[in-house]
Amino acid sequence: MLFKSNGKILLSSEYLVMDGAKSIALPAKLSQDLSVSKCDENSIEWQSFDKHGNLWYEERFIVDNNNLVSLGKENIISEKIISLFNHIRKTNELQSILGNKFVTKLNFEKEWGLGSSSTFVNNLAKWANIDPYKLLFSTFKGSGYDIACCDVNHPIIYNKMGNSINVEKVDFNPPFVEYLFLIYLGKKQNTQTSIENYSKNQFNKDDLIKKINRISDEFLKCNDLIHFEELLQEHESIISKAISINPIQKSTFDEYKDGKIKSLGSWGGDFILVTSKNKDLTYFKKKGLKTILPLSDIVYIN
Repeated sequence: MLFKSNGKILLSSEYLVMDGAKSIALPAKLSQDLSVSKCDENSIEWQSFDKHGNLWYEERFIVDNNNLVSLGKENIISEKIISLFNHIRKTNELQSILGNKFVTKLNFEKEWGLGSSSTFVNNLAKWANIDPYKLLFSTFKGSGYDIACCDVNHPIIYNKMGNSINVEKVDFNPPFVEYLFLIYLGKKQNTQTSIENYSKNQFNKDDLIKKINRISDEFLKCNDLIHFEELLQEHESIISKAISINPIQKSTFDEYKDGKIKSLGSWGGDFILVTSKNKDLTYFKKKGLKTILPLSDIVYIN
């Protein structure tokens, strides 16, 4: 059996999406595969390969005193997998889980933060025929927008209020899309740590959510690059207040004058969105940032 799930880019409402803000999420054209085959009936075998075919994680799990345990050295990945399978066991009989070999294959760089965790959770949920959101929330913190991106090929508005999840197909294909680029900052951000830090902050969330919701709506209607850049700056300012971190254009790229910059997802790592009216990104190349990709090459747009 083979399963496939798309990665994701969160265009708006980072952090605040966890408190009910409307977010624009763009499914990536890059995905992760999961193949499942039979193996020793008394164990679970797991292998994970990166984009280049390199084996980066391997483990074998068995049942000991009715508990699923790993045979190798304890690590956070094995702990997460055990937690996910324990959730599956609540729905499926244990014997339907044992005797299977799981092999994951990334089709994007593991360090990029495009959803290596969410895509494998979604694939595992499809194999187990269970709710992917419940499986995700059983082990990971977050809003679940990344799960919503896994099985669609178009932009969405994602909104989670309590246990209610709303996913709506939207149009996002601005006439200036050729001037929008993704630049990888060279380090993968720990999403779970970022979420924990955000949760500790105290501020008027309702007021900021209203402002972010308005910006998300305007992003979808915007037909002018200059106005879009103004919205990017306003969005950065709002999130900056929420997490007490300076916008990255101010803190790191203050000399860039040919466009505007917006952080994507957890601030400080992964990708940034950059506008460039003349498509000249030499400034970033001189800073050693070599992974520069047109937005429309990486994500699905209408």
